[in-house]
Amino acid sequence: MKSALVGLALATAAVVTPTTWRVEQGAVRVICPMTIGGSFDAKTTALSGSVTGGASGSLAFDGSLAVNLRTLDTGIGLRNEHLRENYLEVDKGQGFDTATLSEIDLNGLNPHAPEGKGSFTGLLSLHGVTTAVTGAVDVRQEGAGFRVKASFPVDLEDYSIRKPRYLGIGVEDIVQVEVAFAVSRRAK
Repeated sequence: MKSALVGLALATAAVVTPTTWRVEQGAVRVICPMTIGGSFDAKTTALSGSVTGGASGSLAFDGSLAVNLRTLDTGIGLRNEHLRENYLEVDKGQGFDTATLSEIDLNGLNPHAPEGKGSFTGLLSLHGVTTAVTGAVDVRQEGAGFRVKASFPVDLEDYSIRKPRYLGIGVEDIVQVEVAFAVSRRAK
């Protein structure tokens, strides 16, 4: 979510002059471990955004990545309804129907050849709350752009999301977000 939101791999913008990178072909997967064994996934391809790399080879980015939370699908209609209406509260107002990752900073990658594995930090805005997140990122060249994979944990309590429970079964407090997307240079 915030998916993600995770224009992290946009380390590709790490050229000497600022470059804007646009997200394409994204996928977000939120792994929700259950309190009584097992887990389920909430998935979407509604990832969008663009980031601009800093000058002088910086791996810090202006811009953001966003996930439309109304499109999360768990594979079960009633669970989708409960997720969106009771826990994410997507109809509550601004800041509730979208998860946004901003102020992305990549670590452990060479700014002149940003391929490889590293980590990232950023600010995740979810459920009307903004909190710092940290995760892993893997950036690989793909054609004229890059393919980015990132993952990070989200503690639901940090975002004032009440504990998901239904018929005595619930979701653990910490979920894992996995994001994969391609980035390309934005046409001028």
